[in-house]
Amino acid sequence: MTTPDPMHEALDRLARVADTRPVDDPMPGITRRARANRRRATAVVAGGLAAVVIAGAGALSVLDLPGRAGEPGYANSPSASSSPDPSPSPSPDPSTPTSPPREPALAEYDQARGDVDGDGAADTIRVMIPEADAEQGQDVGILSTDVWLQVEPTAGAPVEVAFGETLAPSIAGTPDLDGNGTADVVLIFSGGDAGSLQVFTWDGDTVVQAEPGPGSPADLVDDGGLYMDTYIGSFALVDGGLISWVSTGDASEPDEVRAWTWQLEENRLVATETDQAHCMRAARYPVPC
Repeated sequence: MTTPDPMHEALDRLARVADTRPVDDPMPGITRRARANRRRATAVVAGGLAAVVIAGAGALSVLDLPGRAGEPGYANSPSASSSPDPSPSPSPDPSTPTSPPREPALAEYDQARGDVDGDGAADTIRVMIPEADAEQGQDVGILSTDVWLQVEPTAGAPVEVAFGETLAPSIAGTPDLDGNGTADVVLIFSGGDAGSLQVFTWDGDTVVQAEPGPGSPADLVDDGGLYMDTYIGSFALVDGGLISWVSTGDASEPDEVRAWTWQLEENRLVATETDQAHCMRAARYPVPC
């Protein structure tokens, strides 16, 4: 007899409550979060993979469950107030410029944490898309009209990267690909069997995309990112590193692949092919044959 998993039961209850979608739901993102959390928790428990994020069709992702207080769509617990009649908030200074509200309003599609700017504190990393697109959830590829990557440092203003109209990406992970002690952001843009993987890194006081450098494997690069296809090649984050592989095409060794590791050098992705032959066996990523 299988012992019920309390985390799964809680996520299932949350998803069922969210699926009722009452009118004027005060937390419109709860359906998406509940489904995504349930799916990610299932992948973690079923696969037992704590250090691997597989990029491609049927992607597995490892879920870090941060505290929800203070996040958009989630209310902080109310605290008792000693004053029944709080003082009104001061009026804004009319001389201080303010940014107009963004239209359409954006909602969080995915989130992760990592020390992107290198100040020693974890920053909040978000993928933002219009609310109407976010309500579709993460179970299918979403072609969104306005996609943004947002990095919110612990101190200072958020830094944003605009993608425009594209597939809404998921955050695959935040590895340190250049060994400088900071987190780099790996995004997956996937609509099915094929997609791309893009890497972003901190440079000065902003976030820039790290594109593949000269000499990169032609089958694995596309439009400034890394190309992935179920029938050609794929990528994985393993033990904090990024690896990729393609089939050798040898019918006598169908499990054997060519594998590369990727590092960041001066904001460029540099691929190094492994010396030892690798094979796709029990693991979902290549291991030495």
